[in-house]
Amino acid sequence: MDVFERVREVNTSASLTDDRVAAARARLLSGIDESRERNRRRLAHRTLLIAGAVATTAAVATAVVVFTQETAPPPRVEAIPTPTPTATPQPQASPSPQPSATSGTGTTEPFPGTTPQAGQYLHIVSVTERLHYRSSSGEVFPWAWTTQSSSPPVSALLARDHDEQYVPADRSGDWYQAHGPTAEKVTLFPGAQGPDEEQRWNTLMPMDGKVGETWSTGGLAGDAFPPVGSTEYYADLPREPHALLDHLRAVVGTWTSGQEETDDALLENMTSTLLSNFAPADVREAYMGALTLSGLARTTPSDDGTVSFEVRREQYSPRTETMLVDETTGWVTVHTVRYDRESGASGDMVPADVPDIRTTYTVSLVNSGP
Repeated sequence: MDVFERVREVNTSASLTDDRVAAARARLLSGIDESRERNRRRLAHRTLLIAGAVATTAAVATAVVVFTQETAPPPRVEAIPTPTPTATPQPQASPSPQPSATSGTGTTEPFPGTTPQAGQYLHIVSVTERLHYRSSSGEVFPWAWTTQSSSPPVSALLARDHDEQYVPADRSGDWYQAHGPTAEKVTLFPGAQGPDEEQRWNTLMPMDGKVGETWSTGGLAGDAFPPVGSTEYYADLPREPHALLDHLRAVVGTWTSGQEETDDALLENMTSTLLSNFAPADVREAYMGALTLSGLARTTPSDDGTVSFEVRREQYSPRTETMLVDETTGWVTVHTVRYDRESGASGDMVPADVPDIRTTYTVSLVNSGP
């Protein structure tokens, strides 16, 4: 199991984000030096000692020498609202029911109107735009590893993937996930290449209009116990930010070595939990508070009711990640990843203001499932 799956778990659960999937493929393609690879294997082995198997919605694809299209869905590490009676889908009346002041348990929730009631579903739609680079030898890879490639990039493409998810109010019910269409062309950065470059990309990375569907019961598909997203999943997590932060630090500190590695593991858990967008309201609030208290994120509120969390990641692939969170819902609306690359350097033909990965989320309550 990949180290990132363990980094995110803490409560016997984890998820793998798109940039980790891309980085994993690129390492195989680019030939990361042996010492770094040995260190990663050592870390991955040590994390296997953590109790509990973990399910993840993102499958780590095997790298292919010429090209491997990314198929893993966006990050999804789940939390747990109090269970409600078994959901029976009702006719769709309105895509967004009126906000309520409770979470279905009779207690006031931090973000009113964001918890599905009996018969409702949490509907999460995400659209991810990701940069891909082509080398003169025909390889396609993410920018993060081009400096280790023997063939520098000659052109780049920004491509779009679509994902969708339905989470039932009663989390012991049926969960639905869909991935696709994929590789929808957004912007071509041809570099010095000629007019045939678009056709080359169409051959290397054809758009796939198929939609892959996954159904599971009681949480996300996988072999974790308790299932990711089940009522028991976050039962032991403190809901007070200081206590939560202490808890997370204590857990990741049992298997990480060094402050940098511990901080990165802590960031991985906190960001991926918020990026799930289906953590319950009290968990979202606690994690937002813990991330702010950690000192590992630059927090910037805005007049439009959103708050930005910017974090710096140094482990494995230096990068800057930004999450934009709606303060009235606790849901992430935009997530970007910008690897350390200099526009115009080493053959990079992509403008500096274009992130390597940008995911936009639309979350709502609906009265019927798929």
